Amino acid sequence: MKILARKDAMNHYKDAINRRLYKGLIIVETAIHRVSCLNRTVLGVVEQRSISKLIE
Repeated sequence: MKILARKDAMNHYKDAINRRLYKGLIIVETAIHRVSCLNRTVLGVVEQRSISKLIE
């Protein structure tokens, strides 16, 4: 195992924290994208049903 100097160790820990935060950010962005796509799909179906009821 490589022994890190104090300054290198602090940078290593900060990098690890940043990687975790970045991964979390990607997960959140992906979830937001999926929900927005789902909303568009669901709203499209609801609009089509509303329009077809108006036409009848």
